[in-house]
Amino acid sequence: MIKQLAIEGVRNLDASVSLGSSANLLYGRNGSGKTSVLEAIHLLAVGRSFRANSAKPVIGFDRDHCLVTATVTEGNRNQQLGIQRSKDGSVIARINGEAVTSLAMLAEVLPVVVMDSGIVSLIDGQPEGRRRFIDASVFHVEQSFLPAWRRFQRALRQRNAGLRRGTLEGDEAWRREVASAGQKLTEMRSVALDALQARFVASAEALSDDIAGMALVFRAGWDKTVGLLEALERSLESDRLQGFTHVGPHRADIKLLIDGRPAAEVMSRGQLKLAATALKLAQGGLIAQQSRSTPVYLVDDLLAELDSGHSRAVCDQLVAAGGQVVFTAVDRDEVPAFWSGSELTLFHVEQGSVVSV
Repeated sequence: MIKQLAIEGVRNLDASVSLGSSANLLYGRNGSGKTSVLEAIHLLAVGRSFRANSAKPVIGFDRDHCLVTATVTEGNRNQQLGIQRSKDGSVIARINGEAVTSLAMLAEVLPVVVMDSGIVSLIDGQPEGRRRFIDASVFHVEQSFLPAWRRFQRALRQRNAGLRRGTLEGDEAWRREVASAGQKLTEMRSVALDALQARFVASAEALSDDIAGMALVFRAGWDKTVGLLEALERSLESDRLQGFTHVGPHRADIKLLIDGRPAAEVMSRGQLKLAATALKLAQGGLIAQQSRSTPVYLVDDLLAELDSGHSRAVCDQLVAAGGQVVFTAVDRDEVPAFWSGSELTLFHVEQGSVVSV
């Protein structure tokens, strides 16, 4: 939970606020800076924005860096987090005044779950986004995930570099390393998705009868009737010709099915949005159950695109989750109409300033 948040130079935003422990609503006109507050929290938690791939667009045009700091509490323990991103690409991050060796250390202290208007891309977008979703889930529930992920990425980079250069003397050794690291990574993903499945089904049923009965199907990235090493050997000729590895966890995906058919092909956009929301709620519940920290939910203008019944259902699920929530909305009355939990803490955002109401 974030108690105190200070933001400098994130887009048009300079602000210092004390957030409520339950639900918070940032309201104001479009372009006022509401989403930038959520962006700043995500930057602090993950090291990057959920709206941009690089730091430059996030930093105010007249600034050379942005800075986000916060007091984060879990139980009776307070920790001070901070991150500075500069336009020259440099990053400085600290926990309790000590420099961190990896931005993953921030994520361990401050897990976040983003639910925004682009949430449907989790279902109908590119597989890369779904792999990030899988890995964010596994990261928070399996302590050995990050070393395993890094091991696989290193092996894949080394093998692909050799394939591109046509220097294949060491390819057998790198194939074996890719297979060994990839099998371990895939096992972790599979276990986490099994745990996520039950939570997803329950969340989907609670949100709408229209998306009840959905199922998650994990695709490992190769033909699972054989081991990864054999799949790599079968793909060797095409890998050599095209200069990259065609099979493995880097090609993994998850598919949402309803009545055995791909959800993205048969469901309306509104139904897909609810299904993606159910996925995010399931992820948050899994993190809360199996990690040391309860996630903060960042809900960016999501309710504006849902009808009243589904908006209330989403809010009820967030109340049941028990974590801190930060909403954004144009209308001050939009969220309170559906929120049944503890009193909302309100903030008005205008021209880059955030004022407690």
